[in-house]
Amino acid sequence: MASSSSIDTSQRKPRRTRGTPSFHYRNRFAAAFIVVGSALFGLWNLTPIQRICNEKLIKALETSETEIDRHALFDFPAPRPGKFIRETIEEAEKLRVER
Repeated sequence: MASSSSIDTSQRKPRRTRGTPSFHYRNRFAAAFIVVGSALFGLWNLTPIQRICNEKLIKALETSETEIDRHALFDFPAPRPGKFIRETIEEAEKLRVER
């Protein structure tokens, strides 16, 4: 077994793929991926199915009038009991007297 202390790490260079077959295959794969993705996206936008799906999605995400009314009912703060109101008034009186 060779010891790792005999390797001089300061002389290492970063590996480069430029000029190798893997570099060319990677570029071809990336270009093909972009072309195929763009072609599929273009075909999807031209089909009437896309319009139908888009309308269904918008309809599903849109809030109806009854749902808006239901949310408005629960937006009001909770009613405060008389005890809480009395305590608040008493605290305000104490603060006025202290000043």
